[in-house]
Amino acid sequence: MDQFDFKPLSDREHEKILEYIKLRIDEADPEKLRQAVFSIGWIEEGDELAEPLMLLVTEGKPEIAHIALEGLSQLESKYCEKPIARHIVDLFKRGDLAFREVRSECIRVLGKVGTRRSVSFLAEIIRNSSLATEEDKEAAVEALVSLAERRVRGISGVLKELHGLVSGVLKQAITCAIKELNLQRWEEQGYLTIEADFKPEDDLLD
Repeated sequence: MDQFDFKPLSDREHEKILEYIKLRIDEADPEKLRQAVFSIGWIEEGDELAEPLMLLVTEGKPEIAHIALEGLSQLESKYCEKPIARHIVDLFKRGDLAFREVRSECIRVLGKVGTRRSVSFLAEIIRNSSLATEEDKEAAVEALVSLAERRVRGISGVLKELHGLVSGVLKQAITCAIKELNLQRWEEQGYLTIEADFKPEDDLLD
């Protein structure tokens, strides 16, 4: 049989994989949880895993939270949008340094599970949040790009508006993001010549 001639999973096989993942999630052991997250790619519908993974994000130690977030990123379940946004706000309020990287990753994953409703939330992190670190704000830029890749409209306009409000590395990150989105749009439209329609005053890529 050709190595790429995969047969679809039977219902029984699908259930066995789901059960395996659930058990590993319940155990909350880092290594077993990584194995479970790796297995998520084998299932087509896994929304029922979103809640237990989200629980590990909110209640687990930083290492566990990171692995669970990777699982949520693979699931791309819209049911996680509000819980992750609420958890980000909670992490800002707590200000726990041990969870600073978890907070940034939560912001990044919001772009994988969010909808149009997440756009203003992410933009606010970049625009006004005095509590957000540079890493948080760069993660918000990545999340906005992820939303655009998932066909959420209006992201380029939001990024252009934010570009005039920031400086330094963050300004460069937004410049790169806008050029990437322009490139994707031109390619989708079938043009051979690509000329980005956004030209910042200071080309920070040079």
